[in-house]
Amino acid sequence: MDYTADAQQIINSVGGNDNIDTLIHCMTRLRFTLKDESKADTKAIENIDVVIKIMEAQGQYQIVIGNKVTDVFNAILGILPRLATDENVEKEINSSDSKENSKFGAKFKHGYDEFIGVLTASMMPIIGVLAGSGITKGILAGLVSAGILSDKAGIYLLINTMADTIFYFLPVILGFTAARKLGSDPIAIAVIGAFLIHPNIIGISANKVPEIGLWGDFAVKIMNYSGSVFPIIVAAWLGKYVEKYLKKVIPDMIQGIFVPIIEIIILSFALLLVVAPIITVLSKGLADGISSLLAFNGIVGGAIYGAFYPILVVFGLHWPLIPIVINDLAVNGQSVICALTSITALGIAGSVFAVAIKTKKQKFEALGYSAGVSDLCGIAEPSLYGILLKYKKAFYMTMIGNAIGGAIAGGMHLVIYGFTGSLIGFPSFINPKGGIDSNFTAYIISHLVAFIIAFVLTYLFGYNDKMIASDQEA
Repeated sequence: MDYTADAQQIINSVGGNDNIDTLIHCMTRLRFTLKDESKADTKAIENIDVVIKIMEAQGQYQIVIGNKVTDVFNAILGILPRLATDENVEKEINSSDSKENSKFGAKFKHGYDEFIGVLTASMMPIIGVLAGSGITKGILAGLVSAGILSDKAGIYLLINTMADTIFYFLPVILGFTAARKLGSDPIAIAVIGAFLIHPNIIGISANKVPEIGLWGDFAVKIMNYSGSVFPIIVAAWLGKYVEKYLKKVIPDMIQGIFVPIIEIIILSFALLLVVAPIITVLSKGLADGISSLLAFNGIVGGAIYGAFYPILVVFGLHWPLIPIVINDLAVNGQSVICALTSITALGIAGSVFAVAIKTKKQKFEALGYSAGVSDLCGIAEPSLYGILLKYKKAFYMTMIGNAIGGAIAGGMHLVIYGFTGSLIGFPSFINPKGGIDSNFTAYIISHLVAFIIAFVLTYLFGYNDKMIASDQEA
């Protein structure tokens, strides 16, 4: 799109060329330093189509644009090229960052908002595929549960593999989109994502002792990174700085060959040696803590697990729970953790359906309904990355709904007898020995309560169209 007309409107509305001292931009905002802010017509600027919000902070007149900020910025430079070479710009960037992040609390909030903004912006291009894949997997599970289709049939294996592909190769795809967002090399970061899920790496992670020796007695543990999110985001962020340094020390004539491969080697080892051990320790601690908490008090444990499970998904820390679930199903024929996980999908569905019903934005409404259906099929990622992380109040309302549903499930001793939960997996809550009993009643009550509470709270307090998304606020 051509943003020249919008750029001219913005220039006129801030008081014209003579009133603009400097102009910089961050990820989502145009940051003007005006000679006289009283000359800026805030109401007129807010009525410009590309403008989301006006903010005045750190001595700047900030116009929130969103993901198109670079395009609008370039259009303004096309009209006022002097702003591209202003000597005060670099000084302004440094002083602005210093003022904004001078306190630890401000630094932490700024970093958190930036992380969430990058995460959601990186996920948005693939949200539709995630939602569609989740719905497809849910339909297949429903057909298998109804006895219409066998999970050994060739058609099932093919379609299920197609639906699984986006989740299995998530590090590759997310590496590409995150790199584009952060300004690092998309191909190099995508290759690092592919390295993380290479059959050799997956094979090592499946060993009884999942580690590989590097030199002498020094060995590094290897994780299964299929479907992971956090490590590749770290790689995309670090990649920008690694590339900048490599381009300084490597001659121009050979940069095209050596910069990408050296970057891949450096960042791959950084993930294996630093990120993987950190995630391993956190994952093991979380898994042990959750098991202990549920054993100590089912009501409290269920409430805490229900509230915080979506956060585990965001950081990719939910994977270590899967072996516990599989072991419980294999040894005991039932699982408490998997049953509680099922509840969280219904709470998330309640929130996103509330958003879909309340919003007047057609595209956002469509996303809400498709993501909600995906939740009912047990796949929560589209809702988390496409809606809930973008609107924090909706996320908090979801946590409350899931906490209450989890507490009820813990109090009623809910278990699941199969691996598929949510709405589509209701047969998994039927006792294979006794049929429909109190466990199925607990399933209906806990899931329904989580859905209704999350829906009502989100509709009343969690979302409205005037709210600014976190990836536009950062």
